[in-house]
Amino acid sequence: MPTTDVLREHAAQRLYQELDALADYAVNQLGLPSSSTAAGTGTAPTNPEQLKQHLLALANAILMDSPALFEAHMSQVSEQAGAESALEQIAAIRKAVLLRLSVGQYALAATVLSAVTNSLSADPTPAVPGKESAARTDELSALASGYLKLLLAADRPAAQRLLLDEAENGVDVRDIYLDVLQPAQREVGNLWHSGTISVAQEHYCTAATASLMAQFQPYFQRTPRNGRHLLAACVAGDLHTLGLQMVADFLEYEGWNVSYLGASTPLESIRAMAAEQGVDLLLAAASMPHHVPLLRELVTSLRRDAATQHVRVLVGGRPFARDEALWESIGADGWASSAKEAVAVVQSLFNDDQSATQAKPIARAHVR
Repeated sequence: MPTTDVLREHAAQRLYQELDALADYAVNQLGLPSSSTAAGTGTAPTNPEQLKQHLLALANAILMDSPALFEAHMSQVSEQAGAESALEQIAAIRKAVLLRLSVGQYALAATVLSAVTNSLSADPTPAVPGKESAARTDELSALASGYLKLLLAADRPAAQRLLLDEAENGVDVRDIYLDVLQPAQREVGNLWHSGTISVAQEHYCTAATASLMAQFQPYFQRTPRNGRHLLAACVAGDLHTLGLQMVADFLEYEGWNVSYLGASTPLESIRAMAAEQGVDLLLAAASMPHHVPLLRELVTSLRRDAATQHVRVLVGGRPFARDEALWESIGADGWASSAKEAVAVVQSLFNDDQSATQAKPIARAHVR
């Protein structure tokens, strides 16, 4: 009899292999055109493609033994299309996997599907303002609103000049990151999810913020160096870099030498550079659930190589906030939910008072 881990791998592989068939069966349950029908009529197969993404998220959740990964994915669907629509899609997926998977494989999938169904069916808990929001000054809040207004008006030069002037006048660039850029970008995401702005507008705002962060680099490089070196990269397919860049910048302010690779970097390239440069720390993030298995593969490759076994790995991203044990399951040394918290976690991982014989420390940040 196969072990549970082997059964998980088989179930995930079956889903990966049969995405098209499963998606077509699910859309038929929803009364939508299949991918083949849509292709024949010249209509873009939007709904089948969306269901493929749901099935991919389900496969990764099974593989990683983390229903929270699928919950994170379907929560976004619920936010965009409504809980009723998300639940209907989950029910259609359940019927599809019942038809195509073995009994043991279906049992694993059903456990994940049931957990997420129960979560989405529960009464929503009123949102509680976070500590950062409560502590944000009126001035920085006004700056965030002004910055976003200029971006939405497609006035990138004015938006950037607004914040560059503040930095030149002595405002801590870390406060600008946390209390201006982060809330502005979060609102950009909300506007896109709600359909208020287009994909092109979202890309414009994000590109403008990335360009502004590049102009802030000299402020993070003025502090003394601590002799340590970090590598920051997104795994292949992950294009969401702003959060990773913020963490790298905060650590550069703390004295770290930074090698920043940016978006969608092949795993072998990351491992090879970590070995070549003798880095002490790897920063990596999973913006979507399907990036988590790639991060696990990356950590495994680092641990197997004598040249990189010593490298500490700090991860972040929405999937890790959903499942606070996930970072341990992929072999990372810690996780953090913000740039500010990442600094504290890294300080605990690289405590100069530790002896070389001490066990590897475990660190985490719990702030939501």
